[in-house]
Amino acid sequence: MLDPRALPEIAKIKDASPETLRLEGTLSRRLPQMPTGELNDLHFTNSRQLEAEQAMVDMRAAFDISRQYDRRSKAVAKAKGRKAQKEAESGGKRAKVSMRKGQSRSKQMEKRAVRQFARHRLGMGTDLYK
Repeated sequence: MLDPRALPEIAKIKDASPETLRLEGTLSRRLPQMPTGELNDLHFTNSRQLEAEQAMVDMRAAFDISRQYDRRSKAVAKAKGRKAQKEAESGGKRAKVSMRKGQSRSKQMEKRAVRQFARHRLGMGTDLYK
């Protein structure tokens, strides 16, 4: 004969009655928070409303941070623009150098034009007019 202690235990079967199945999804909902603090304040709070308020506070804080970053980057861009404008108006060192280069190029081009006119139109050779 078999020893009843040697057999493994059979797993318990979950109750599948209609009442149990109907209540199955409702029990997993979050219950409201319990009152904290004094015993006089025994009413339940609206947890969803509190969570929504907390989410709004967090969103405001995050938006405020991004607004500060935007304000800072706009200020930096504005300062760079003012500096560039001031440098362009006052004729900074680069502007003067480029102006000098442009003037020397225009003088060289003018001399070249006179030389070509003398050679081709007037018939002067390279030995007479360099």
